[in-house]
Amino acid sequence: MERGICKLCLKDSDLLDSHYLPKRSYSMNMARSLKNPNPVTLAHGQAKQISDQLRGYTFCSACEDRLNKNGEKWVLANIPNDYGSGFPLQDALIPEIPTVIAGDINVYAGRTISKFDVDRLIYFGMSIFWRGAAREWKSSTGAVAPPVDLRGYFEPIRQFLLGERFPDDVFIVALVHNLKPPGNAVIPVESATGRYGDFYWFYVNGLAFALYLGKQTPREVINLCAHHNSCGPVVVDKGFGKMVYGFLKDQLNSSQKSKNLSLFLDNIRPKQQG
Repeated sequence: MERGICKLCLKDSDLLDSHYLPKRSYSMNMARSLKNPNPVTLAHGQAKQISDQLRGYTFCSACEDRLNKNGEKWVLANIPNDYGSGFPLQDALIPEIPTVIAGDINVYAGRTISKFDVDRLIYFGMSIFWRGAAREWKSSTGAVAPPVDLRGYFEPIRQFLLGERFPDDVFIVALVHNLKPPGNAVIPVESATGRYGDFYWFYVNGLAFALYLGKQTPREVINLCAHHNSCGPVVVDKGFGKMVYGFLKDQLNSSQKSKNLSLFLDNIRPKQQG
């Protein structure tokens, strides 16, 4: 432990060696069939297979417990925990009828599906976006996570994570991968620009979140917000799945070539995409 101010509750406390992304998500993504089973981690602009995690002394034990109970534990129990293993959240959507079908996008009313806990989904997603902005996250090898700037929404989101109301003009979209098996990989918060403007996103084993900020956010995004829309929309977007796979492929192609990385790419590539 290390003494300091907890980033979440702002109390002087014994701080734990906290992880930006869930610690268990690394072990869930070890390709045990490969000679080098370590998960692929983005480090210094390259994708490498190393046991390397973004971490630092950040939260007190009470806040670590809060983050775990309010979202992380439930989410990790409902996504694939190994290559080719079950994906409970995806399976729960199979018998459901979408409330909206528009091109490559299906939208489901998450709050009407018994196996979905939309509040925990929202909390988990918001906690990762906020963690990305709470500090500069580094790994033991010196890799640094991309910066996240929540602007004036940083403090309202922190208050939400402590139990206050969800902030205005903040919109979170929850996405479930459309293919089986989804790519087993963890991508920390990245920035992007799409048809509806600038946003942040991250991905964990078939589950992704997008975050839009500001009064200028288009109505199309607001309608898909898991919080502001009372039905708790859950989105299956083929285009987003392709974006995640393309991002991983580009990262691996730009890294040092190795047989293990090629095998890893085969593991994360959905078989339906060839």
